[in-house]
Amino acid sequence: MARFRKAIRVAAYTGLALPLVAILWVPLYARTTPRLAGLPFFYWFQFAWIFLSMALMTASHLLLKRTDPGVRAPGTHPGGHPHPGEHA
Repeated sequence: MARFRKAIRVAAYTGLALPLVAILWVPLYARTTPRLAGLPFFYWFQFAWIFLSMALMTASHLLLKRTDPGVRAPGTHPGGHPHPGEHA
């Protein structure tokens, strides 16, 4: 089971690192072709990574949440009740 959890974590962290590497590797997208709806590749590649990053972050979060049941909503105690002075 520990090996499975480790593999899930590696997959989740890889999903988080992929957008960073793709955007920082400028020679990958420093060109004008192919064009999409008249936009040079440089622009639509970066714009596409906004949505890809969102999907990868969501998938990574869900994977990590699934492997670590101790993850809970911010501002809650382990019992799931709000902190004193906070309203639910």
